[in-house]
Amino acid sequence: MKKYILLTLIFPIFLMAQTPFILTGIKKVYPMVEINTKAVPQSYKQDFIDKLTKTTKKLHIDTTGYSHRPLVIQITTSNVADTTVYKTVLIMGEEMKRLDDDEEVFAITYQMSDEIETDDLKEELYESVDFLLEQFSDQYIEDNE
Repeated sequence: MKKYILLTLIFPIFLMAQTPFILTGIKKVYPMVEINTKAVPQSYKQDFIDKLTKTTKKLHIDTTGYSHRPLVIQITTSNVADTTVYKTVLIMGEEMKRLDDDEEVFAITYQMSDEIETDDLKEELYESVDFLLEQFSDQYIEDNE
């Protein structure tokens, strides 16, 4: 009985959160784009950096200079039978200290991904990046209200 009560209390909390990550207090990031596939032109990289910078500027997150907290758009592909699947990931990480041994480690502090199969690569890949940035923006605003 106690297990069910605990689940009933905890489950709605998970429904309210957009991801298991918390975006409070993020004031500075280092924007990056990694295109790790030959199937996506490297020429898209600057457009994605611009989208990333525009989103962070709208959120009043500083991107000037270097930050120990990278915010990265990463694009990869994989093949499933005769189909190419494009995976777009928005990921943030930072140096953290473990509580038990004070060891510094690099930790993923935000991650959201989207996978597409497409005949119109540019349009749908740009939509995928926009979708991830919109999800990040919505959660950032919600977490910092």
